[in-house]
Amino acid sequence: MPNHTDITLLDLLERARQAHGDKPAVLGPDANLTYAQLHMQAVGLGAAFMQLTQKNVLAMFLPMIPPFPGAFFGAGYAGKAALPLNMLLPGEDLAYILADSGADTIVTIEMFKEKLKPLPAKIVTLEELKAKAAAGPAPDPAALMKLLATVRPKPESTAAFLYTSGTTGKAKGVELTHRNLASNTASATEFMHFTPDYRVLACLPTFHTLAITATMLAPLAAGGSLFTFPKFDPDGVLQAAEAGGCNVFVMVPSMYRLVTRRQDKHPHKLDIKLAIAGGEPLPEEVRANFERVFKIPLHEGYGLTETSPVIAFNAANASKPGTVGKPLPGVAVKIVDPETMQDVARGGTGEVWAQGPNIMKGYHNKAEETAKVLTPEGWFRTGDMGLIDAEGFLQITGRLKEMIKVGGEMVFPAEVENALLKHPSVHEAGVVGERDDRKGEVVKAFVALYEGKPATADELIELCRKELAPYKVPKSVEFRPELPKGPTGKVLRRLLK
Repeated sequence: MPNHTDITLLDLLERARQAHGDKPAVLGPDANLTYAQLHMQAVGLGAAFMQLTQKNVLAMFLPMIPPFPGAFFGAGYAGKAALPLNMLLPGEDLAYILADSGADTIVTIEMFKEKLKPLPAKIVTLEELKAKAAAGPAPDPAALMKLLATVRPKPESTAAFLYTSGTTGKAKGVELTHRNLASNTASATEFMHFTPDYRVLACLPTFHTLAITATMLAPLAAGGSLFTFPKFDPDGVLQAAEAGGCNVFVMVPSMYRLVTRRQDKHPHKLDIKLAIAGGEPLPEEVRANFERVFKIPLHEGYGLTETSPVIAFNAANASKPGTVGKPLPGVAVKIVDPETMQDVARGGTGEVWAQGPNIMKGYHNKAEETAKVLTPEGWFRTGDMGLIDAEGFLQITGRLKEMIKVGGEMVFPAEVENALLKHPSVHEAGVVGERDDRKGEVVKAFVALYEGKPATADELIELCRKELAPYKVPKSVEFRPELPKGPTGKVLRRLLK
């Protein structure tokens, strides 16, 4: 595969078109775009986007539907950075992101136009742009390319603004360059062994970095295809995978838990060849159940929005359950003591630092925040605690900010949550630290049970005593009908705390 370190995403698309012009690239229940058609769509939208706004960023309120890849690449052709908006955010938060990014235009589809009208931005639908193009003279492809060449981005140009939810305060705009995304796409495609035969089920939301790199850019770079699915639900995902002939899953563990339960009860005819989990820690019970039902390994990876996103991955020929795999080619990882800032010896626990061409440009308009996480040498402080074992596999133990200190001992919430999830009645678990006069902090668990499957706090605590060291055992358990979750189903510990 060609080196993607010094190219733009437009180069990636054009190379794919040249190699696979008539092959399906983007599919959906009512769409089938070849590589040639995807490229034409992106070029046409790029010319339209140039006229919509003079700003260097273009907001998009689009689900994962067939037009999204064309719109994403179209922003690049217009010389603009794409800003996929989180479609679940309230208007106040969307208005903040628009103001912070400088975006004055939102591209959406007709069904969302009324919802977006109160926002301080011009709202333009893809349907309107299509109708306008159809009413005018047929475009001259050569003339379009000549026009777009005047604003064509460079590898160091910002390709995307992705706003992180943040654990405190307002969301931060992560600026990812064409080099960031293209290099991570190349490394991930190679390491995950993507092939032209792969058809990826793209069911992650468009504002999620894993959706952009692993479910859109990677299959296109490999000459494969993606089958889009706009809104996650386990029944719909399985039906889409069967109808679309998908053979690759890329989801977060909370999605895999629901899909596995559904497939176990109501099997669909599937031929899944590769399953990738990322976005949050993978509980062992989710992995075990998936592999029992689908009869293939579930490969866990690791990354963050700021790293484009993949840092490490359990490849088929180098996999170790319980870890997130080995670093991708071109990505360096080290473990650092967060207090002394000294490198930790192999096998020791500390903060995970990463370095490589996939590391973000920075947080938009937040130089101080950027300086806190990016060292002068280009190392990115992930905020995650972990270790590298004797075989070179990376293991993530928890978030530095979420670490609980019980009598001076470190407790990582994920370890306690995994123990609780082993109980057959436990559907969701979230663990936080609670202030304690004697020990500083103690462990508190929040649990949601499966309907019709009772459990008591005492039996859950007793289960933890069998699984964990005494200081890690929850002091108390609070039952809730459901736990607060993000858009991909990840339990939000910060809201529990």
